[in-house]
Amino acid sequence: MPAKFIIIALIYINILIPAWIWNHELFLLVNGFNSPVSDYIIGLVSGFADGLVAVVLIVMLMLFHFRLGLAAFLAFIASGLVAQILKRIFDMPRPPSVFDDVHLLGERLSAYSFPSGHSATAGVLAFLALLLFKPYPKLAWGLFFLGALIAYGRIYSGVHFPLDVVVGFAIGVVSMCWCNKLSQTWNTEKWQQSEWSWKLSGLCLMIAAVTLAMGYHIQPSTAQPLTFIVPIIALFTLMQAWKKKLYHG
Repeated sequence: MPAKFIIIALIYINILIPAWIWNHELFLLVNGFNSPVSDYIIGLVSGFADGLVAVVLIVMLMLFHFRLGLAAFLAFIASGLVAQILKRIFDMPRPPSVFDDVHLLGERLSAYSFPSGHSATAGVLAFLALLLFKPYPKLAWGLFFLGALIAYGRIYSGVHFPLDVVVGFAIGVVSMCWCNKLSQTWNTEKWQQSEWSWKLSGLCLMIAAVTLAMGYHIQPSTAQPLTFIVPIIALFTLMQAWKKKLYHG
């Protein structure tokens, strides 16, 4: 764990300083480097930071790894609250309110730019990947940097500045780290032995997946296919989990 903190801290410092000094310049560079293909790819990937999509993914995890899934859910809520409080405190304008020619994917937003709530969610998911796939370092770090790409998509989509994203991502990482440490003290064995441990999680997953599939509007707009893909994966996962519980106890 200390090695992960050192690596993440070094990466963060080397990104935070330029984002602080050249915040607007870096935004124009990233946002201006676009194409129809990258619009679709980055737009689709960044949709994984949507709140409801993240909830579906986290509840899916709870079916197989209850403690870590519960810690991730708590981190998701905590990071979201911190991000929303800071948004109201600073009330910073978004890129479309600062620049006239912004490459946008989705709605034109104008206020509460700092920090990025979606990037905080991406930070939670990224650090969750490091914990979940700890035995497989290459996969774990690959997913961690995928989480960073999800956050990057908020700049590319024209809704956040680099500093918003870097700080938001850090909030998510710290929240997941703290909630994981806290969860080590939880006694989840008794709950996991109960039938309700998977029935309640399964019910929550079904509700979230159906809600996502029933005309839910996701941001950015290029990520809309996730409202079809993620619920299918979730329901398939749910069936596999129930089958395993029914036949193997």
